[in-house]
Amino acid sequence: MLSAEPHVLGVFLGGSLAAGSGDAFSDIDLRVVVESEHHSDFVRRRLDIPRSWPGFVFNEWMPGAQHCVSHFEPFGKVDIFYLDAARMSASPWYGLPNRVLHDPKGFLKSLFAQSKALKFDVAADDVSQSISKGLAALHETLRRAKRGELIYAQTLLDELRHHIMKADDWLFDRTPTTAIYAKFDARGSKEVLDALRASYGQLEAETIIQAAAGLREIYQWQVRQLHERFDLQRPLSNDNKAFEMAEAAQSLPAAK
Repeated sequence: MLSAEPHVLGVFLGGSLAAGSGDAFSDIDLRVVVESEHHSDFVRRRLDIPRSWPGFVFNEWMPGAQHCVSHFEPFGKVDIFYLDAARMSASPWYGLPNRVLHDPKGFLKSLFAQSKALKFDVAADDVSQSISKGLAALHETLRRAKRGELIYAQTLLDELRHHIMKADDWLFDRTPTTAIYAKFDARGSKEVLDALRASYGQLEAETIIQAAAGLREIYQWQVRQLHERFDLQRPLSNDNKAFEMAEAAQSLPAAK
């Protein structure tokens, strides 16, 4: 298949299967390293390539992306990323568990060896952006719940949960993951998991508002810790004010 393509320099597995922690429901995270001058051709064909593989059912994709997610019988999923060899350099991401499937010229062996000692650094700007998005999701949850837009309010609660999980990973120095929700049940701190579990309820305005209140408490504690941990170019007093505004909004009357 891919290893027979003359312009493929390497194929490797990432994710839980490479780490030895996969199970019957794990995705197959496949990475395909392609010669630079042929990379665009592989990206163009990314939806066609899996169709010839046994058991193919359907693809899912994002316009302009360099990967494709393909679903196979009986209940399998393969995430296929096409990587431009000329753009690849040593990175802590390549120091994570990987399983080489094809490396005829030793390209991957060299890259992974250079990456092994590299460490992840959390950028203060990323933390700051996440705090802003988390606070915005908290405020917007309350606005939509007060207006009776309950389905929208539920989706905003999920966005707030996302940033709470991000903060938990940062505060506990966990290796970053591109899928924040994945396996969080097994790695999250007890306090955060308790708050998240308590935040799921019926599609009712008051239930959503109370869920937001519970998440607000744990998130405010996290934001204070993030300010202590990182050199954030944003006043803690402003973030505290945003939490106070959210608390006050709980008692506002619903829109008529």
